[in-house]
Amino acid sequence: MAKSPNTIRVRTTLSELRKIPLLRDLSDQRLHEVASQMQVRAFSRNDIVIQRGNPSESAELCILLQGRLKAVAYSPGGKEIGFSFIKAGDHFGEMALIDGLPRSASIISIEKSLVGFLSTAVARQLMFSEPSVSEMIMRKLTTIIRQSNDHIILLGHQHALSRICALLLQIQSKETDRSAPISIPTQQEIASMTNTTRETVSRVFSQLQEEGVIEKSGKQVIIHNTGLLEKHMLEGS
Repeated sequence: MAKSPNTIRVRTTLSELRKIPLLRDLSDQRLHEVASQMQVRAFSRNDIVIQRGNPSESAELCILLQGRLKAVAYSPGGKEIGFSFIKAGDHFGEMALIDGLPRSASIISIEKSLVGFLSTAVARQLMFSEPSVSEMIMRKLTTIIRQSNDHIILLGHQHALSRICALLLQIQSKETDRSAPISIPTQQEIASMTNTTRETVSRVFSQLQEEGVIEKSGKQVIIHNTGLLEKHMLEGS
């Protein structure tokens, strides 16, 4: 028997939501409820998804359905300080949801993106009634703490060369195969994360390639000499 377009649309939505780690263990009925309560919004490149300092009354739990985002703050002088990147399937916004405080970072779209929003009431009810959701949120919070610790250590290096080398080593440490190519952010994003300029990042990458420390191809880097990379990092500590 043929299905109505509305039924097909709902089933497709459920299928996509099932791929999201936060929601994959929900029952079909609960997932259907989440789908019906989620508001999906489209964002263009450089749009503000969440504004740092926004009150907790707007503390929705967000899920990136398509695209790529970044979490940033700004110095008193207006310089962007990058924290982390958000890929499709990730959730964010849980800190304000839990503690009721204003948003701690701004979330900016890097490319065209679709974001699903769950209201505070819906998200909290989901978090407190579904153990799998609670566990995923706790794991995300521990990841945020670890990333914050890594970022503090990274910014403690005095020289840009050391900070960039530290960032490359941090990215490499998350890979199972340390000899495999690693995917890296753009030079502008690296500059934001290491508190320097894009021109400085370009010069550092040129130096590391000339020394045979790394090999860069597009958005990927192969680290050939981890020892020298670590030496450069420690020289600016």
